[in-house]
Amino acid sequence: MKHKLILSLILAFLVSIVNAQVVKVGESQIAEQLCNQGVLLLESGDLQGALTKFNDAINVKSNFANAYYHRAMTKLKMGLYDDALLDINKALSLEINGTYYYGRGMIKHEKGDLDGALLDYNAAINTDPNLAEAYYYRASLHFDKGDYASAIDDLKLAISKKDNFAYAYNDLGSCYLMLEDYENAIYYYKEAIKANPKFAIAYNNLGITYKNMKKYDEAITEFTKAIDIDPNYVIAINNRGVAKLEKGNYKEAADDFTFVLQKDPDYHFAYNNRGIAKYKIEDYQSALEDFNKAIELDNNYAIAYLNRANTKEMLLDIDGACLDWTKASELGIKQSNMYLKQLCNK
Repeated sequence: MKHKLILSLILAFLVSIVNAQVVKVGESQIAEQLCNQGVLLLESGDLQGALTKFNDAINVKSNFANAYYHRAMTKLKMGLYDDALLDINKALSLEINGTYYYGRGMIKHEKGDLDGALLDYNAAINTDPNLAEAYYYRASLHFDKGDYASAIDDLKLAISKKDNFAYAYNDLGSCYLMLEDYENAIYYYKEAIKANPKFAIAYNNLGITYKNMKKYDEAITEFTKAIDIDPNYVIAINNRGVAKLEKGNYKEAADDFTFVLQKDPDYHFAYNNRGIAKYKIEDYQSALEDFNKAIELDNNYAIAYLNRANTKEMLLDIDGACLDWTKASELGIKQSNMYLKQLCNK
């Protein structure tokens, strides 16, 4: 009888343990599913939908570090930096993870805490020396500080950990572009395109490099490739217009700037640039209207004041020109001072 009692107690104990494990696994699976759904929504750009899924995952499993991390990244994209920081701190309190450290570094970077961001990027690398993304984001910090040599070192480390890292190749190209080392810039932009043939940004940046080298036909070709991949890439359309403008194809340049404005009527750079194209073909009144619009959209647009002043001079509005040259000078355009001395007695 005693033996039977002990056996029944053991069985009851075993059953309770098994039942508890089944419930725990079930909750974890549900939380994982909700988190995975949130990640897909985050990648698709549905930030509110993603946030809801991560909230649900955390409600199911309150110590789910990965859900806190992804909710933090969602809030980062929503500009909710303080809330994102709370979530990433919670994730790190639950699990020491290199990805979480560089995620927190990204948040601090966006908040302007560059020293704090650097500490977190370093912590990410110390936690996981093979984490390519941590080197990449530390490089972005160096780039923002203008320390291109350090950025290059980190980007090369990132590529050594992840050889198809298109963004790292692209940013290496941008470092060399800033250093005016155009040959290396071209090489790394082309490597970025090899890693991702649909990488519109890399084609645009390659176009900028060729434009800076005054290889306008090559530049136009690369900008066109970027636009073919992303027809709404207004920066690339504007840059193609600039290349055509510098080449002397003023009518084609104006058409590109008009194309930009059809897609984004508030893109003030395109108004200024189209105004230049019209000025070049001596359509001064129409150029004036474009410079007016550029300044209306950005009343501190220094170059537009200079260009409008020059246009007003051609339209014999010297008083108006002097006012615009004065404003341009106040905004830091030293070239205006020559006109002020020669034509405005200032």
